[in-house]
Amino acid sequence: MAIQLREINLNKSSDVKEFAFLPWQIYKEDSTWVPPLKLALIDLLSPKHPFYETAEVKCWIAEENTNAVGRVMAVVNKKYNEYNNAQLGFFGFFECVEKQEVAKALLQKAESFLKDKGMTAIQGPVNPSTNYECGLLINGYDDSPQIMMTYNPKYYLQFLEDQNYTKNKDLIAYQFEIAKGMPPKIKRIAEMVRKRGKVKFRQIDLKNWNRDIAILQDIYNEAWEANWGFVPMTPEEFAHTAKDMKSIVDPNLLIIAEVDGEAAGFILTLPDYNQVFKKIPNGKLLPTGIFKLLFGKKKITRTRTITLGVKSKFRKYGLETVLYDQCCNNIHAAGYVETEMSWILEDNLLMNKPLLAMGAKPYKTYRIYGKELN
Repeated sequence: MAIQLREINLNKSSDVKEFAFLPWQIYKEDSTWVPPLKLALIDLLSPKHPFYETAEVKCWIAEENTNAVGRVMAVVNKKYNEYNNAQLGFFGFFECVEKQEVAKALLQKAESFLKDKGMTAIQGPVNPSTNYECGLLINGYDDSPQIMMTYNPKYYLQFLEDQNYTKNKDLIAYQFEIAKGMPPKIKRIAEMVRKRGKVKFRQIDLKNWNRDIAILQDIYNEAWEANWGFVPMTPEEFAHTAKDMKSIVDPNLLIIAEVDGEAAGFILTLPDYNQVFKKIPNGKLLPTGIFKLLFGKKKITRTRTITLGVKSKFRKYGLETVLYDQCCNNIHAAGYVETEMSWILEDNLLMNKPLLAMGAKPYKTYRIYGKELN
């Protein structure tokens, strides 16, 4: 029977749940996959999410013999295109069973919609932009994904390339064993920066959360403005994302650097709650998931350093090195044994060189694919 595509209405609760929960079918035999929290998925797909204020999306589910066998979202990110002076469309939330005809039908549907909207190329996967989970895992399948990182079957790679998608950019994930500590050279540089006296470090103040989140957004949008694939978040979107993180952030691992009293950079590391989520297979916090979350967090052994950013005028101070060193010290003090530093653009030498010098090991690669539409 031919593959049928059914458009999903994101304003309809039953449609959203069907779209959001399809991965439980795709990955039911895959022990490496980590089920996300269903509440978080529903929130991200809600039309009320601030992301959709500056984007237009369409979603489809693929069906075969009335059984759902795949899904995809097509995204016209208006803010991205305005910021980058582009006509680029995106696809995301791509999942399908191991049938090439399903992938073909889904991708062609997304391409057709984006062409009708005047887009000249398509790029992805992004869920739903590079500010969220993105990239197709192309190596490192034997290790469960860390928090807010993607995972997919190996056959997705072939399915995309069979539809003439080619590499746009690779994103690298590094693994660093905390017990090794920083190399002597890194420690010396960090100590020199500290002794200058102009630089001070503080953790985020949970009692003044909104104030500090506004500071982080200012740094984030300025520090990454020239990065490939970057799109600035609106204050509402940034605050919404920060609110989601507040319940899992360790204040000791969100460090702000100040130079002569001015906020200059920050580094954010999160405990890898995926180690807990993996023990909540249905993705529901109630009735028992909440207890697994509360008690399981004490057994988390690894972290993910999500982002490090320094404003351009402060990059001569060596803040990147000392932020890594300070973060490593705090991770070790908290009892974690390793951290993943992800993701890093493959050609971002200013980030890759220091990580390699620290002894961090590149161990996973995520790929952003693209295709011309005209």
